[in-house]
Amino acid sequence: MSKRPLVPSFLQKLDDKLLRNKPNTWAARTHLVIWFAVLLGLALSVFCYLAFFDAKQYNSIEGWVTFIGLVAFIGFVFWLIYLLRFNVFKRYGNWFMWDGLKSFALYFVSIGAMVAVCFIPSAIETYRANQQFGNEEIVNDINEINSTACKLEYDLLPLEWKADTCKVVDTIINISDEYTVADTVAIAVEVAGPKYHKIDTAELRTKLFQVDSVVKIHDSLYVFFECPQYLFVSSGDADDYATQKIIYSAEFYRTIIRNYKKPDRPALLKRMEELKTKYAASSRYSYYDEGSDEYTNDTYLEKIKKRYSLKRINNGIDNAVNKKYSWIKNWDSFLRVFYYTTLIITLLVFIFRHTTIKTFFLSVLTAVILAIFTGLMMVMSNGDETAILSFMIVYYALFACIALSIYGASIRRAIQGIALNLFLFMTPFVPLIFVALNEAMKYRRYYEPGYNNQVITEPDNTALYFLIAEIAGSLILLILLEPVFRKLYRKWYAAPEN
Repeated sequence: MSKRPLVPSFLQKLDDKLLRNKPNTWAARTHLVIWFAVLLGLALSVFCYLAFFDAKQYNSIEGWVTFIGLVAFIGFVFWLIYLLRFNVFKRYGNWFMWDGLKSFALYFVSIGAMVAVCFIPSAIETYRANQQFGNEEIVNDINEINSTACKLEYDLLPLEWKADTCKVVDTIINISDEYTVADTVAIAVEVAGPKYHKIDTAELRTKLFQVDSVVKIHDSLYVFFECPQYLFVSSGDADDYATQKIIYSAEFYRTIIRNYKKPDRPALLKRMEELKTKYAASSRYSYYDEGSDEYTNDTYLEKIKKRYSLKRINNGIDNAVNKKYSWIKNWDSFLRVFYYTTLIITLLVFIFRHTTIKTFFLSVLTAVILAIFTGLMMVMSNGDETAILSFMIVYYALFACIALSIYGASIRRAIQGIALNLFLFMTPFVPLIFVALNEAMKYRRYYEPGYNNQVITEPDNTALYFLIAEIAGSLILLILLEPVFRKLYRKWYAAPEN
């Protein structure tokens, strides 16, 4: 039994047992890959925990992922070298039921362990940000910063609300004739002028949702009021996962501006400095302009932001919020990146292990040529997605027919091996192609000119359909792997050459 550095005795014994009794499982060395991935993951987690000590500062997570990706790639190359040293399939060793499926699963787990390590920096960054800042804490501090700025700089703030008179029509016939003298004058409300502009019912619904205040004069005439901007610091996602919500300008007007009382200025300045220390991010540029009123043409917003370093504070809050909620908002994207990266590499390794080197690279060349041809067809058809997706379905059907002809073949032909490789590679993606084709045809029916454009009445379940297609593609691959693909590869590889 050979001694390997950093490998405990129980894994050494397991490795020796697998070599003697299950050589096909031993060849994948999944047990060793998982062990070294765990060691690397633990070391990387500790290092990242110490490195990401300040969530409000800028971190180049892309650089971390690239570096760890290179380390994982080196590990993958070493694993591949050992994997290719012993191949039960090509040596015509003992091949048992479910060995094809088991080999694929072992490759998937091994490659998945290496790919998963690349996500550790991002995960630790999110963990550290959540340690340092609470959901409610950030929202409360944003509200406090804005209210403190309003109290400190009351003399700079505009107080007049902007009025916008709108007449609702079902359809805007003449868009160029936007402004017209109003035929109804609001008596109870001061309107900036006797003019209105036309909006349709859809825009009315949007404005009713967005405006700070509205007065309905009659069923088709509204006066919308927009409060001046009193929000100096904000973050779009900060209150998505907090019970406390960001207070907007109209509420500050009602609570602070309208009934303004002279504040304890030294205490507010001290508190603003504390919040600056807590949230202000280091400048990414040497010319960061703040703390100066040199530019007299600046708006009141710019002057106040410079005076209290609110741009840096806002950047620090944005950095912290983005890190805190990165995995919550993008977990499905992270999962898909992990799954498809692992799946594609696993398919390539599985194909390489079950075919000749020449046929493998001819398959890659064929795929590249078909991709170029399909791209040219897309250009010639002005980006017609339905045509491209239809071509892909035709490719798959053609590969399947040629690959299935191996059952009746008496000699090994390269074209059959190429078709078999591409048939296997495309199988998990075929349901996705069909769903994408259906969506492209639906889009053409409803939106493109020249078709009988209809109003979509059914609910949009596109995301659900794509999820079902992803699961179905994986299940189809697993179902066909043992009874179809493994037998086809066995028969093709065992057949005599020309």
